[in-house]
Amino acid sequence: MKRFTRILTTLAICSTSLLANAETSSSKNSFEITPHVGYRFGGDFETVDGETRYTTKLSEELNYGVVFAWQYDHKRQGEFLISHYGSEFSKTGGFDPEQPTVKNGIDVTYYHLGGNVPISDGAVPLWLSGGLGLTHLAPEDSYLESETKFSLNIGLNTKIFVTDNLAFNFGGRVYGTFFNSDSKVFCDTETCAIYVSGDLWVQSEVNAGITIAF
Repeated sequence: MKRFTRILTTLAICSTSLLANAETSSSKNSFEITPHVGYRFGGDFETVDGETRYTTKLSEELNYGVVFAWQYDHKRQGEFLISHYGSEFSKTGGFDPEQPTVKNGIDVTYYHLGGNVPISDGAVPLWLSGGLGLTHLAPEDSYLESETKFSLNIGLNTKIFVTDNLAFNFGGRVYGTFFNSDSKVFCDTETCAIYVSGDLWVQSEVNAGITIAF
């Protein structure tokens, strides 16, 4: 996570330097970069084994990310999204109710290509966003294998411009990651840390950031 934070800081500094030489007319802005910080929710894995059900929970933590957006036509934008957070998963339930909770670290990062369109032009304009891409799940335990799955997102956001080139950005997204039913996740040569019963894994997040346009 520290490395990811340093990358975002570098991007913000570079973007600020570019902003100093940017055109002052918002109509000429064709590219935007939005570093953001927020909070990630959800991410429980439900597993059913016969008549037994147990849950693997992910802790809710801060997330960090960046969105690169470019003008597609007069109204629409294309975008590339990176959103990352570090969490812990804890397994509860199972065959033995006295079994202690098992905890382990995990990083979850979304890489999505998509776009956004305006749906409201009031004092607080709204954009509908969406995209497709990959979810990368990386356990901190070096003996467990990372997983990469296809995923999608949909969300709402608003940009409140304070100058022609600078805006405050607020929004939220819902992510859906695709698994095959009865999947196994984070396996070593003998065992797997998580067993999944279901096809879609859902998380959501709320974010605030600064949009720099040039």
